Amino acid sequence: MHNFLIINAAGQYQSEILNELSRACTQCGCNILTSKMNVLGREIIITLFVSGNWGAIAKMEAALPSLEQRLGLTLMARRTSESLPNYNSMSYTIQVQAIDKPGILNGISELLHRLSIPIEEMSAHTYLSHTNTRMTSLTFKINVPEGTHLASLRERFMAYCDDQNLEVFLEPSRST
Repeated sequence: MHNFLIINAAGQYQSEILNELSRACTQCGCNILTSKMNVLGREIIITLFVSGNWGAIAKMEAALPSLEQRLGLTLMARRTSESLPNYNSMSYTIQVQAIDKPGILNGISELLHRLSIPIEEMSAHTYLSHTNTRMTSLTFKINVPEGTHLASLRERFMAYCDDQNLEVFLEPSRST
């Protein structure tokens, strides 16, 4: 039986952090199922979703305090369970591009909440365009519950985005 652990690491960027965390997982007998890493300013954020038998997960939890101290990180770990596939929903991807302004992410997440559409993944990024305009790019993976009238959902979502002057693409997610 597999056990699961989420590990979040935050600290000042050092090139060896990912290597050290992944090595510790391997040495403890854990398998990294999903990982994400971002450098934000001068800080690094890493999230690992690891699996292993009970002993491997316990070993990993025990190793975290020394890793935290040695690497100068703030580590948070939480046991969890593997999510079951939701066969009663359809996976969609939303991509938003717009001139950056406060509240874009909040507005879309609030709209999806009001429409009872669960968000599975989200990423947001701001950048300077070739004209030196600050732009925002957001990507959401959502799960549209079975029975949702897709045309009505699309119409309400597109109307909101048009009203907010957001360029948006909403399409079924492709399997990889």
